[in-house]
Amino acid sequence: MADMKHFIFGEFRKGSQDLSLEEGKIFFNGKRMKDRVLAFAEVPLDDVLSLLARVGKRLTEKGRYRDHILEIMPRITGYSLPMMEKALEALAGLLSREALEERLSCLGDRRALDGWTTYQGKSCRALPLGAICHVAPGNIFLGAIDSVITGMITKNINVLKLSRQDPVFPFIFLEALLEEDKPGKIASTLALTSWNHSNKQIMELVGREFDGILLFGGEDAVREYSKVTAPENRLLAFGPKLSWGLIRAGLNEQELDRAISGFSLDIALWEQKACTSCQNLFVEGEELARKVAEQLHIRLKQLDETLPQEDIDLDEGVDIRKERERVFWQSFQGENQLLEGKSHSVILGRGGDIIPSPLNRTIYVNAIDNWLDLVHGNMGYMSDHMSTAGVAVPAPLFDETLRGLEPLAVPRFCLPGTMGLGVDGSAPHDGSYMILGLVRLVSREDLPLERLGRFYDTRQRREERLLAELNRLVDHAMTSAFYKKLYADVKLPLTSLGAFGLLPVLEKNHLEKHCPPKDTAMLTASPGASYIFSSGGTSGVPRHICWTAEEFKQAHCVLGQGLCTLGISSKDRVANLMRAGSLYTGFLAMNGGLEQTGCQILSITANQSIDDTLDLLEELKPNIAMGMTSTLVELAEKVSREKRNIFFDRIFYTGEAMSDSSRKLLAEVFKASKVGSLAYGAVEIGTLGSQCEHCKHDEFHLSEDWAYLEIDKDGEVFATATARLLHPIIRYRIGDRAAWVTEPCGCGRTTPKFRLLGRSDYYLRLLYNDLYMTDIERTLARFSELTQVYQVSVWNGDKGIEAKLVVEGQDRANLSKDVWKTLKKEASEFSSLPDFGCPFEIEVVASGSIPRVGRTGKIRPIIDLRGQA
Repeated sequence: MADMKHFIFGEFRKGSQDLSLEEGKIFFNGKRMKDRVLAFAEVPLDDVLSLLARVGKRLTEKGRYRDHILEIMPRITGYSLPMMEKALEALAGLLSREALEERLSCLGDRRALDGWTTYQGKSCRALPLGAICHVAPGNIFLGAIDSVITGMITKNINVLKLSRQDPVFPFIFLEALLEEDKPGKIASTLALTSWNHSNKQIMELVGREFDGILLFGGEDAVREYSKVTAPENRLLAFGPKLSWGLIRAGLNEQELDRAISGFSLDIALWEQKACTSCQNLFVEGEELARKVAEQLHIRLKQLDETLPQEDIDLDEGVDIRKERERVFWQSFQGENQLLEGKSHSVILGRGGDIIPSPLNRTIYVNAIDNWLDLVHGNMGYMSDHMSTAGVAVPAPLFDETLRGLEPLAVPRFCLPGTMGLGVDGSAPHDGSYMILGLVRLVSREDLPLERLGRFYDTRQRREERLLAELNRLVDHAMTSAFYKKLYADVKLPLTSLGAFGLLPVLEKNHLEKHCPPKDTAMLTASPGASYIFSSGGTSGVPRHICWTAEEFKQAHCVLGQGLCTLGISSKDRVANLMRAGSLYTGFLAMNGGLEQTGCQILSITANQSIDDTLDLLEELKPNIAMGMTSTLVELAEKVSREKRNIFFDRIFYTGEAMSDSSRKLLAEVFKASKVGSLAYGAVEIGTLGSQCEHCKHDEFHLSEDWAYLEIDKDGEVFATATARLLHPIIRYRIGDRAAWVTEPCGCGRTTPKFRLLGRSDYYLRLLYNDLYMTDIERTLARFSELTQVYQVSVWNGDKGIEAKLVVEGQDRANLSKDVWKTLKKEASEFSSLPDFGCPFEIEVVASGSIPRVGRTGKIRPIIDLRGQA
């Protein structure tokens, strides 16, 4: 018996062509394979997907792998060189990052394979099935690798039984995999080997030791593996299939021409050896059927030139010749007609029965009087053998047609031209999601989701997952013109978070310069279903950010998870007092986050007058209020003055820091048991952090399933949105200062915790020294009469620069002087000087006097007019 190379979980072995029973017992030992499964489960899914995407590029882009495939595979597959180039296009699509993620979309969130997560407000967790045996035929050389890929992206360990027809391409794939996976942590979960299915003992071993068998084959193979698969294990069997097309009457000339062109490709592609290849074409009306057959004959002739057929083997040639002779004889009797080309056969007949084709571009064009004749033909008894139906019908008849064909149990419908290619990687295969067959879905029932997931991962596991996600993000970002240039010298994959920290910083001026929709250089794709939001309200310079609709929905889940941690539940009625409109995310995002908690939402906004808002609060009596700091303070002062009976159990603020005095004011006026921050975030990123019951007012747990935060030695924050791909935001200088909290949190979460220290870009240069807004905020906190709502302006006066600080609060005698003196002491760069280096006035004004930014309701803290004439 001839020797053959085997690859068994990371090691090459040379031996006989078929694995012996003794070797099988060693390699396919259930306990050993389970240990491999558990080890593979610790590998972040994004590492697997990124690796396969790199392998796909290595195999299909110009280079030695592509050249080798085009040289050797036509002889093995019988495909012509142009057909093999088509196959490489299909392989490139198969292994693209987008296609791999699309396959996993039936899980909701692919990260469910890494740990507990949420999707559309529901918990997700998926475990690999275990050890999978793949039995794939060699009729389509991509089929075996396609099967293995499905096992790999579900984090199973995979053993491929090599086909006698093609023992070559799997090893080409393996070679590229090993080159990309130098440590071998993923390649070592794969085995390529072979055994004789007539060896009863090794077949029983396979059926007993593997958790699942994924089988594509004929009826005999399905029967054999059905017999040996143990009851506790899964057999996912896909037996022989038939595909066909339908053309109904009523198409215009252009539509008919497009349909015939598409069906000709469906017939020629893969020489009809794929289960999705068109073998029969049913046409409504005899005259139309004749026209279709003649036009197909012409189109298939044209494909002889652009997609030529390689020499077929003797047996296939004999089968085709027999069929041609049979039809030729029938044509003398007026039954059928043969249109014969160099490498194709168009057979025109009648009837609603499907006829198995001898393949290699042999197509039966069957005239039918009524399209419903198909339901009463032999396909009515072949539902298990149905694969794909390509349909060309007038647009108003699509629904009628698909409903009428439902008795045939066809699992897939498509337009002509896509039967053998596919356009939707997220669609089921043969009526089911193969991915779901290769995982075990876990339910948490009534366990609290906020106590599960990566919040509780070990540091090593968190960092491994994070690095995998960042590699995916950077790789995708480099498809945009902006990041391709910015990261021109970056080599992937990045091997550490430290390497990620060396990437160039994204500055605010980058977002201002490349501001969609006018400039789309930062976008990785056409916007499609998306939002444009705007940040930069307090700085005065707009920065537009694109979010896909799906990204925005997922952001709601992240925010909602933080709100649940704050204790908001279905027992609560919550007033959303965020300002709405003008491209601002706040109100929309807050409603979306609150939806995840199950609470009752009052979409009040802060767009109306203070009096109208108070009237609504008095009438609807929410027990929780959420809004901007300035909005909530203004409401509290109004309620205090007017002695209105409005009370909240809890109040949550955002957008601006809130001083101790303001928190005290809100607690006293509204009788609130808690006044705290609802979350930390930014329009550019989304939610960056959330609080638990142990967090101080300025402390947050990093929302690590959505964002990554870096803090440099000076306390400056750089933020990355790890899950947003349309408009990537990577290492963005967000303008805040923070510090890590190193002590373990009492809630048990292991994700990083940080303390906000204020804005890093909030300072004002007065002559030769800087006045920081943190200096002002510390000063105001010392006066119970004042709020943290302020604005400082500077302009060119007659004798030089002049400045003025306006603060909202309750004025009293000498208050402005007292504030001036205290600020002088608090401002470190001015404490030893006699004054602020220029005229500096302080004015206390009534609540609501300082103009708000129309979009957000925030205060612009600095107004610098020195550059204006």
